[in-house]
Amino acid sequence: MPLTRNPIVEWPTEFNHLLQGIQIETHKEGARSARADVDIDSATLFHLNEFEAHMRHRQVRFRSAGHPDEFLGEMNVIIGLGAAADPSQHVGRIRISFSGLQTETQVASPQQP
Repeated sequence: MPLTRNPIVEWPTEFNHLLQGIQIETHKEGARSARADVDIDSATLFHLNEFEAHMRHRQVRFRSAGHPDEFLGEMNVIIGLGAAADPSQHVGRIRISFSGLQTETQVASPQQP
């Protein structure tokens, strides 16, 4: 049975506000990751958890307001960070993160060994 690659999934536009403060990090070995720590309401948390469950082992394409590139990365499990800054509006604070981060340019022209 041939190995096939799962299709790339677009980050839902209704979640774009969650990535406004995303931080892109380059690690010593050259790998990149991204993370955003955000306060979240219960309805958005429910839908984000549902999205994350469907994205296991798939790449997600997203754009950050602070970066001109589109990124591809594997979405990691959502991590709870504790209480929200404004508990009257939000149920908690979470971390959304992506590993194996690449730009669309890197995907289109992979480096040869």
